Amino acid sequence: MNKILLVDDEKHILQDLGNQLRNRKYAIYTVSSLEDAKKIILCENLDFAIIDLKLDFTSEFSGIKIVNYAKRNRPEIKTLILSAYPFEDVKEQLKQQLSGQIEPGKILDEIEKDYISKGGKKNYILAIIEKLEELKHKEKRKTCFVIMPFSATPSCTKQQWLDIFKNLIKPAVEESGYEYECIRSEPLVGNIIENMLDKLNRADIVIADLTDKNPNVFYELGVRHALRNLTILIAQNVDDVPFDLRPYATQIYDWKTTDGRHNFKEQIKLTIKLLEENPNEAVSPVRKYLRS
Repeated sequence: MNKILLVDDEKHILQDLGNQLRNRKYAIYTVSSLEDAKKIILCENLDFAIIDLKLDFTSEFSGIKIVNYAKRNRPEIKTLILSAYPFEDVKEQLKQQLSGQIEPGKILDEIEKDYISKGGKKNYILAIIEKLEELKHKEKRKTCFVIMPFSATPSCTKQQWLDIFKNLIKPAVEESGYEYECIRSEPLVGNIIENMLDKLNRADIVIADLTDKNPNVFYELGVRHALRNLTILIAQNVDDVPFDLRPYATQIYDWKTTDGRHNFKEQIKLTIKLLEENPNEAVSPVRKYLRS
C-alpha cells in the first residue's frame, strides 16, 4: 500500500482529499504544520507527499520548506505541490525562495511538473489522483554517483582517471538495465561541500574507488555511509582497502588489459543487479549501527 503525506492548513481539504485517497487504498497521514510534516517525513516510509504551497496567510511559501526538507532527508519521496494560485502567478516568487538551494532551477522545474492548482480547469482531487497514478507507473531515472580521484595519483594520471570513468564505470552502470544515470565527483566552484553532500544524499547508488587511499574519496565515503545505504567499493589493489573496510565486499579491478576491462564492467553490472534484487545486503556500517 502506497503511503502519502498530505499537508494543508484547510481542514476540509485534508478531510475530502484524504477520504478520496483512502477509498483508493492509499495510507494517508494528514498534518497542517511544517514541524508535524517533518516528523512524518523522518519516521514513515512515504511514497508521496502532497504539500500546500502556502500553509498560512503570510507572504512566505512555507510549503517549499517542506519540499526542500523532504528532498534532503528522504529524496525518494515524490512531492506534489497543491496551490490556490496558477504556477505562472507564483513562479518569480518561487525563484526567489529557492535562490539559496542547490540547483534551484532544477527544483523549480520539478515543482512545475507536479504542480496542481486548486482552481484549475480540472477538479483538484481528480487531478491529484491522475498525477499519483501517473507517478506510480513512471519509471524513475536513478542516479549512480561515483567517488573517485579527479587529479593525478600514484596509480593514474588525471586523463587515466577520466578514461576509467567515461569508458568503464559509466557505460557499465548505464548498460546495467536498471535505468541509471552515472555521474562522478568533479572539482566544483561555489559551495563545494554542500554540492558534494547533495549528490551523496540523493544518489540511489554510490561507487567509491579506494585506489591510492585518496583522502577526498574516504571523506566522501564516510559521509555516504552516514547518510544512505547502497554503496559499492572498488579498488585497483587490495592493499588500498583499509583494515576496517576489509569485511565489506570490494571489487578489485584491472583496467589496463582488454580482459581486465571487460571483467571489470561485468563485475559492476552484476553488483548492481545483486543490489537491485537484494538492497538490504548493502546496509552501510553507520546505518546498521543506528538501526540496531
